[in-house]
Amino acid sequence: MISTLRRAISLGWEEADGFVKKRLMVVVAFVIITAVFSALAPVALKYAVDGLGTGEFKPLDVKIFQDWGISAPSSVIIVPALFILIYIFSLWLARSSGELRWYFYGTADQRLHRNISRRLFDHVLKLPMAFHLDRQTGALNQTLAQGIAGYSILFNHLVFTIFPVIIEIALISAVLAVFLPPSFIIILLLSVIGYGVVFAIGVAQITGPSREISSTQIEAYAALTDSILNSETVKYFTAENYINEHYDNRLATAESGWAKFYACKTQNGLLVACVFALSLGSAITLAASQVMQGHMTIGDFVLINAYMLQIIRPMEQLGDAFKSIVHGITFIEKMLVLLDKKTEIFENIKPIGSSISFPLIDGKKFPTGQGGELVFDHVIFSYCLDRLGPHDKYKPVLRNISFTIKPGKITAIVGSSGAGKSSIIRLLLRFFEPDHGDIMLNGISLQDIPLSDLRQYIAVVPQDTVLFNNTIAYNIGFGKQGCNQAEIEQAAKKAHIHDKIMAMPRGYQTIVGERGLKLSGGEKQRISIARASLMNPRVFVFDEATSSLDTKTERQILDNLITVAKNTTTLMIAHRLSTVIHADEILVLDQGEIIERGNHQLLLQIDGTYSAMWRSQQKDRKVIKIHHQN
Repeated sequence: MISTLRRAISLGWEEADGFVKKRLMVVVAFVIITAVFSALAPVALKYAVDGLGTGEFKPLDVKIFQDWGISAPSSVIIVPALFILIYIFSLWLARSSGELRWYFYGTADQRLHRNISRRLFDHVLKLPMAFHLDRQTGALNQTLAQGIAGYSILFNHLVFTIFPVIIEIALISAVLAVFLPPSFIIILLLSVIGYGVVFAIGVAQITGPSREISSTQIEAYAALTDSILNSETVKYFTAENYINEHYDNRLATAESGWAKFYACKTQNGLLVACVFALSLGSAITLAASQVMQGHMTIGDFVLINAYMLQIIRPMEQLGDAFKSIVHGITFIEKMLVLLDKKTEIFENIKPIGSSISFPLIDGKKFPTGQGGELVFDHVIFSYCLDRLGPHDKYKPVLRNISFTIKPGKITAIVGSSGAGKSSIIRLLLRFFEPDHGDIMLNGISLQDIPLSDLRQYIAVVPQDTVLFNNTIAYNIGFGKQGCNQAEIEQAAKKAHIHDKIMAMPRGYQTIVGERGLKLSGGEKQRISIARASLMNPRVFVFDEATSSLDTKTERQILDNLITVAKNTTTLMIAHRLSTVIHADEILVLDQGEIIERGNHQLLLQIDGTYSAMWRSQQKDRKVIKIHHQN
């Protein structure tokens, strides 16, 4: 817990820019002013009460100066009214500075909130694909939200509770040491110790329930987000009630955790009340006895009462602060675990779509024209599966894959599901690294090309096009940030989607909906093609870009693909063989190995796996055509 707190404060200070630090210094100054005048106000009240206690409104005795060890002047004219004014002014100043500090703290807190949020978001975006394949969107969102909330709790209590209370206790202890016998200091010390013990017990009690609350809230939010993202599937199966019950079960678990939390907090609050009663009762009883014996004045009695209340209230706030801080730290813990995950290394980051010249590496310079020679050289790749035993840790996905795509040529990779086709794309984009062998672009290993450059050289049109819930113009322009409307429209024309967009009521300003659900499959694919072409890439990758489309739309999309990829190095991943018959070379992949290679005609002549797949698909098409005719 302590190490987490130390890391959390360290991270917060790292993200605090000059604006935040200056504002926090002002806040600290106001906190000190508030604490000083709150601590000294009862002293003025004591002298006012002592002066009024004589029944006359007259100057006070020189004992005021003696109390503070100061030589009294020859004539003293200090009236109780002056101390009443000082008392009121002190309280006013303490209150005013307390309110002013909120403005400076609030603006600093929001800037810090922004900086930490940006740091977290940047970190998550740069985590490797292996992380994103396993994550739950809702759980991730809640982890980030809880982390930010935890920081607000932590810094709020550090600035407004812990720091002021420590100052007040130090000042009050000094004042009591001047005015009162040592017995009152002992009572104060025992009170502080008693509160400290109770607070420690409370922190220990609520740590477990707080962690349980954090975990269950993340799980509940993950279930909620997952269900909303898949609302279409929920409606397909009329599973609204089932999903709602599943979500409610998670909420019930979270509710149980909160019940434990509040039970522990209440029990600890009762102990705090006992310490409060004992502390105040002991001090007031002793003070009353001293007044009756003539050893203390009525003003001293008022001073004791005011200070005990003034110490007890902040001490109780301090206890609540510690418990809240523990709660906040449990929220921050999961966020810090997320920050511990290693990100991909991005070097020489450039805006997507900017003018890119290939780097000079080992004396080799990439050409400035279209395309680039792509080589897979004896590549072996495996996904690590922790569930397997120590002697069978890795499951091979690609075995000794070698092929070359010359600039301007098209190579297609076909095979059944699970053959390893998608893994080739993931290796090409360096979502994962090969276990053995190398992948090169124009003779340069991909590992020597900064990711920020590499992923701008390669444009991917995926099988499942997911769009942002924004305008069509935004989704196309995402391929080249900062592009103008003319460039967006030109890309749309290449993908043969411009006319259809212009026929929509709002044209390029049409909102596509969550994940593009307002558009048809063909429209989404064309927007994806336009977005990719806007990048002006060296390598085009089409990952089963027509697999979910009907035959007519497939042919139209295929023509679009050939148009935008003209004179560009092209890799096509396909299940439907009709989409790759025009390829210069076709690789047949089976269980991670290339078992056949050649163009369409050559592979048919070989009469092997490819030929069998072709006949099977042609037969299926005829059956479907006859069925529709009937």
